[in-house]
Amino acid sequence: MAARPPAAAGPPFVEPAATPMPAAEVEARVARLQVTLRERELDAALIVQNADLFYFSGTVQQSYLHVPAEGEATLFVRRSVERARCESPLERVVELDGPRALTGALRALAGGLPRRVGLELDVLPVTAYERLLGLLPGAEAEDVGRAIVRQRAVKSPYEIDRIAAAAALVDAVWDYAPRVLRAGLTEAEFAGLVEAEARRLGHQGVIRMRGFNQEMFYGQLLTGPSATAPSFLDTPLAGTGLSPAVAQGVSFRTIAAGDPIVFDFVAVREGYTADFTRMLSLGPLPDAVRQAYAVALEAQAAVAAVARPGVTCRTVYESAVAVAERRGLGAHFMGCGAEQVRFIGHGVGLELDELPVLTTSDAPLEEGMVFALEPKFVLPGVGAVGVENTFVVERDGLRALTRAPEEPVEVPLGA
Repeated sequence: MAARPPAAAGPPFVEPAATPMPAAEVEARVARLQVTLRERELDAALIVQNADLFYFSGTVQQSYLHVPAEGEATLFVRRSVERARCESPLERVVELDGPRALTGALRALAGGLPRRVGLELDVLPVTAYERLLGLLPGAEAEDVGRAIVRQRAVKSPYEIDRIAAAAALVDAVWDYAPRVLRAGLTEAEFAGLVEAEARRLGHQGVIRMRGFNQEMFYGQLLTGPSATAPSFLDTPLAGTGLSPAVAQGVSFRTIAAGDPIVFDFVAVREGYTADFTRMLSLGPLPDAVRQAYAVALEAQAAVAAVARPGVTCRTVYESAVAVAERRGLGAHFMGCGAEQVRFIGHGVGLELDELPVLTTSDAPLEEGMVFALEPKFVLPGVGAVGVENTFVVERDGLRALTRAPEEPVEVPLGA
C-alpha cells in the first residue's frame, strides 16, 4: 500500500489533528476478510456501509470497496474522490462517474465480475441490495455482514488505543459535569452544557449503531422519575425525550434536589466509541439509590472476577444477575417488569452495538474484545441508578479503559 498523496491546493481534506488510518492496519484487516471469503468460496466482497468502509479503507466517502478473495482491494469512489485519496491508505482508489459505471470498472480493473459476492445483507436495505445485484449481472449474493461484525469484535492494539482516547474524553467530561450542575437547570440545559464540553474536547458528534432504527444522541442524562420511562431503544434506560418523534433522552424537566442523575454518556473520538455511566445529584442522594448503586458496583466486580478469554457471555451475564437476585433487586435489574432487557453489556468500537453482547449466549470472550459493562437498576417513582465502564479483555482478565472515580458526586445545593 502506498502512502497518502499530499493534499492538493484548495480546501483542507483532513483535519490536521486527526490520526490517519495506518496502512498496515488496513492491510491486515483486508487480509483477514480475504481468508473468510476463501473459506466460504466467495469471489469477492463489495462493502458499502459507512462503519465497514471506514474499517477496511480509512474513509467514509461514497464508495464501493471491492475486496477480492485474492489480490488487491479497490475503492471505487462516487464522491468525493479527492478526499478519499487523502484519507485512505489504499493504493487503488478509482473515481466513478456514477453507480452504473461500477460494472465496467470491475470488468476493466478488478479482473471481471464476481460470480459469488459477499454483501452486508445484515444492514443493506432491499432497494440497495437489488440495485447492487443489478450492477453485477449473473452474480449470486451471500451475507458477509455478520462475518465482518465478528471480525471487528476483536480489536487490534491500534483500535484499543483509539477507544482509550475516547475513554479519556468521557473521563474529562465527567470531571467537568458537576462544575456546571446547578439548581434551576432542566435536563436539556444540563445536557447541552456537558455536550458542548465534549464537542470542544473532540467528540465527533455522530454515534453509529448497526441495529435497525437504533439511534442515540450523545447518551442519556436523566434525572429522577424521568429516568424510569421505558421506550423502544434496546437499553435499560431511555428517558422521555423532547417529543414522541425521538422518544428517548433528556426532557425539559427541572432537576430537583436529591434527584439521582444518571450520567450515561457515549464518547466517540476519531470513529471509536467508549461508553460510560456515573451518578451525581444536587444535594444528598436518597439512601435507596446509594444502596442500589453499591449493588451495581458489586455486580461489576463479580463480572470482573470471572471474565477472561474462553469464558462464555452466559457465565458473565449470570454472575451479574446472581448479585442482583441475592441483594433483592432482581426485579429492577436492567429495567423493570416487562421492560427489562436481557443483557448487561455490549461490545463497542466503530459502532455502539458491537459484539460481544453479554447475554445468555455461549459465545466465548476473546482477547482483544472491548465491551461496555452496565449493571443498572430502575427504581419506580425514584429514578435509575447504575455504573458503566468500558473494558478490554486481556489474557488474564479485564482492564478498564474508562478510569474516572466511581463514587457518586453530590453537588452542594448552594454551589
